[in-house]
Amino acid sequence: MRYLIGFFSAFLIMYLFFKIDNYKNITQEPKIKPLRYSQSHIHYLVSDFIPKNSFRTKNKKTQSMMHEKNNTIKVIIMDNNAYWVRNNAFYMADMCVDGTVDKDTTRTVDIHTMSRVQLDKMLFIIDQLKKEEDDDSRSSGH
Repeated sequence: MRYLIGFFSAFLIMYLFFKIDNYKNITQEPKIKPLRYSQSHIHYLVSDFIPKNSFRTKNKKTQSMMHEKNNTIKVIIMDNNAYWVRNNAFYMADMCVDGTVDKDTTRTVDIHTMSRVQLDKMLFIIDQLKKEEDDDSRSSGH
């Protein structure tokens, strides 16, 4: 009889323990969130330690870039006229209705007879034509 009281008390304690364990999950290991190893997550973690602009490289001059530069003409269209520089001469031509350059109206620009306003306009156009852009005609600019 003395063993029977010990058995029931141990059974009652074990029963209560397992009921509480089913309710609160005491004996189960806590679930660990899986670690993210994506490139964007790792970059977010180390972005404060990376020096800014350290990975940008200058564009190399390649044969294809030199070929394109030598065989293309940069044209600016302004006030229904097209302007370009070719062989150290400044040319202009009228634009057609369909948006193409009318080659019959091509003429050199005489800067000596221009007014100050026209001269400033021509200097602005020449500056824009001579400006070197690394990504010219390669992207939408966004």
